[in-house]
Amino acid sequence: MSLARIDGATRLYGIVGHPIAQVRSPEVMTAWLQQGGHNAILVPLHVLPEAFDETMLGLMRLGNLDGLVITVPYKARALALADSNLPMAQQVGAINALRRNPDGSWEGAIFDGVGLVRALRADGFEPAGRRVKMLGAGGAGSAVAIALAEAGARSLDIFDTDAARAAGLAQRVTTHYPDCKAHVAGDAAQLDDHELLINCTPIGMHPGEGMPAPFGRLDPELRVVDIIMKPRSTPLAEHAQACGCRVMNGVPMLDRQVEAVMSFFMEHAQ
Repeated sequence: MSLARIDGATRLYGIVGHPIAQVRSPEVMTAWLQQGGHNAILVPLHVLPEAFDETMLGLMRLGNLDGLVITVPYKARALALADSNLPMAQQVGAINALRRNPDGSWEGAIFDGVGLVRALRADGFEPAGRRVKMLGAGGAGSAVAIALAEAGARSLDIFDTDAARAAGLAQRVTTHYPDCKAHVAGDAAQLDDHELLINCTPIGMHPGEGMPAPFGRLDPELRVVDIIMKPRSTPLAEHAQACGCRVMNGVPMLDRQVEAVMSFFMEHAQ
């Protein structure tokens, strides 16, 4: 691998998380920047929870820092750091990207759900007008639900082991996107006329966990997405494939998210 160009004029981007060693964004995004002719790099920044606010405020005062990617566990906490946030970030209640605007202010946005919508469309599945069953109403589930509603999904049936959390997400969707009928699902495994099933829980990530719900035979016309990236084939994905369903894991979602984040940054690139 060729070395990235670095000199006194190099612009900086960072990815903030705890832990941080597992992220692949520095390599992927630095290559994207350099191939696009930008004298810029993205570096990993391990920010400790007890020093989050002071560290972030210090980083954001660096004169040659143009943007930050925010990852686990700081997406919700970082929302308050921005001078302004794009509407979807406000609706989700979290951000995964911060950019410095030309006037020096910082603007936040979230692209987790946008990445999934773009990945589905690239794979020939248009979310607009679709009936969706979602498992998980946490941070990832919230971003996915809002993005699907914004993309024109007809309905969202949301299941979470915390029914209050599912209800809160359904209410946010209904408030901001009244044309999308959002409901709390009482049974994780119940599939009626749904056209898209999305697992936004971590169940299936570790050996022996099984599927996130006791699904029976799935309609082969059902599109199934498990946003877990490792392992690339989860018990849910294997079951869906055995039923003849078209399946997507979290990798295309991440790849399309990277594109969206970099476009957001490049709008004001120096």
